[in-house]
Amino acid sequence: MPKITIPETTLNEVKYVSMSDYIKQVDKLDNIPDKMAYTIRYLLAYGAEENRDVSLAEAIHIAKMKIADASAIMRAKSVMVPDETVDPDLTEEEDALNRKFMIEPVECLKDELIALLEKESALEQTEDRQKKVTDYQMMHVILASDELNGSISGEVSELEIEPTVHDVEIRLRSKFGGIKEFEKAYEATKPGLLSKAFGTSSKAYHNLDEAYNAFQNPDHANYGNLNALDKAAREYLQHVFPWWKPRDGMISKAAIERLSGTQKARAAFSLNILKSTAEQRKSEPVYETIVNANIQKRADMEAQAAGAEILDNAQEENAQFQQAVLEDIGGNEEVNAQEEEAYHDNFAIGPDEAENDGLEP
Repeated sequence: MPKITIPETTLNEVKYVSMSDYIKQVDKLDNIPDKMAYTIRYLLAYGAEENRDVSLAEAIHIAKMKIADASAIMRAKSVMVPDETVDPDLTEEEDALNRKFMIEPVECLKDELIALLEKESALEQTEDRQKKVTDYQMMHVILASDELNGSISGEVSELEIEPTVHDVEIRLRSKFGGIKEFEKAYEATKPGLLSKAFGTSSKAYHNLDEAYNAFQNPDHANYGNLNALDKAAREYLQHVFPWWKPRDGMISKAAIERLSGTQKARAAFSLNILKSTAEQRKSEPVYETIVNANIQKRADMEAQAAGAEILDNAQEENAQFQQAVLEDIGGNEEVNAQEEEAYHDNFAIGPDEAENDGLEP
């Protein structure tokens, strides 16, 4: 069992606020075992919250994305990491929970929920503990619904088909603090009435806005194009900060804070785009590698188990066949002996014949 440093009391107090809050909190944790323990408690608290910002499937996908973010950092520090590995610092057994969450998140959550329910039910039932048990039971009902129609697992799988646009949007929202805060920040980049009337907005801003909208538009050639979005964000920052060179690293927040009005809003938006796309580039290939490798490994193990079962059945059937043959041979030998004796009896010479032939009876 990997060592978890988060106190149990802290985990017991985890409440679902929003997935932007989850990202903020999980980014504060230093290692994957802590992130995984926190992630499970956060998602299991989903059932007790009425005002949810996203569907459970989307919440699960975002959590998988953040585990992949952490894995990308850990894998970059290691050499010769197997594709299915999430945390290279753990043994295969210790990493099992992380791997299961990446390919069977609903089943993983159900298993962890049942374990928590059993643990809580065995303790002295205080009012707070009874409420927690009730909340967990509510979450169990939600997760159990997946067994009937697979809707949660199916939606998670759909989000993995083309994750780039969705994930970059999630990352952008979290940078601003949530969906509403993001919408407010994006609205602040829009030109005011005077700017619209006199057309004073810069070309760099128009390119930025067009690139962002094209990135989200499935009918546009630049849909999901990280390079085009990056280029527009960089060019806007270079328009505002002519001295800035992208190869020197990200522009500082301090520099942006010295700006004002729409220029400040657009510069902050551009900076957060660059941060989000950088995270996506690093994480997305790792996400796909871990998921695909573990699915393949599970399929290989199931095929191997099925093959072993077929071989065992074949060996058992062969043994039964051989036993039947032996029994049949033994029975036939007895029958044959009886038949042979009866056959020779036909030629046995009686006393009268022996006397006539001068033979002994």
